[in-house]
Amino acid sequence: FYRTYVSATRSFLTRHPGARVLEVGCGEVVLLRGSGFTPVQLDISMTRLCKAQTTGNPLVCADGMDLPFADAIFDVVLLIAVLEHVSQPERIVDEMWRVLKPGGEAAILTPNDVWMSLGRLILLKWPPRYPDHLSWIPPQRIRRMAEGRFSVEETFALPVKWLPFGLNMYYWATLRKR
Repeated sequence: FYRTYVSATRSFLTRHPGARVLEVGCGEVVLLRGSGFTPVQLDISMTRLCKAQTTGNPLVCADGMDLPFADAIFDVVLLIAVLEHVSQPERIVDEMWRVLKPGGEAAILTPNDVWMSLGRLILLKWPPRYPDHLSWIPPQRIRRMAEGRFSVEETFALPVKWLPFGLNMYYWATLRKR
């Protein structure tokens, strides 16, 4: 399933040639490795950033709830499998809005924790819910976080786009800053 959202992210970025991109929650920078894209990659974990292979992209250790960047400097912000890992995802969306240029776009991908938990139960993993998932981010919550500040440009579920989120593993939303 990971390849599914890697593909969706890379496809999204091809629509933004030359854009200044910020990837929040980049971890060990595997999402865009070898893709030819050169985002600023940010993660709260210095351990993960130290494990990252050298990509030549700027690496920043910081909290997504307090981004160390000026207002309106990025054309694109990626929040790929990030919001579920924080207790206050609205704060990251606030910061994303702040650093995006007017008309800039954000890509958000969140998991369906119900299916993820079911999968963990089938595999006899405990606890059934991923221990590092702190927030449940269904599509309606993303719409509420976007309300009044972003237009929702595109949404779909993954891996099967024609099925609803409730029957899929992930939800994708593309938001445009007003």
